[in-house]
Amino acid sequence: MNLITMIIKPVFVLFRKAESSLGTHTHYLETFFVFLVLSLTAIISGKGWVEWVGVFGVIFTFEYQVLSTYLREHSEARKKMGKNVKSDLLHKEIQFLFYSKEVIWISYFILLGAYSAIVGTIVFICYGIWRKMYRNEYPLTDEDLI
Repeated sequence: MNLITMIIKPVFVLFRKAESSLGTHTHYLETFFVFLVLSLTAIISGKGWVEWVGVFGVIFTFEYQVLSTYLREHSEARKKMGKNVKSDLLHKEIQFLFYSKEVIWISYFILLGAYSAIVGTIVFICYGIWRKMYRNEYPLTDEDLI
């Protein structure tokens, strides 16, 4: 885990600098990175336009997952700060559904040989780990809460 942390921390710093200098949110940078990874996968696969349909489907699903993760992070932060709202109870259910659907989708994509979708599913699963590490490095403050 130390090696992973050594690699990822500079990426966190780069994202934070890009976020402030570009005036954008981290999730746009994350989604752009995933788009690059999936585009490379689509090009290498050589499956043509059908693979690109998968790339864009995965990108929109990834952005949906990113926003869902942000809501969960804010819910957990509100709970720690004693500022719970009724909707904060949903984040556990969302997480269960997320991992359940990813197991089913990755099985399906492997059977189809849909390479961009397989890579996308692996990225989705790794995204939760990425965000936990990111939030440990940059915790939410009162001003950040939505």
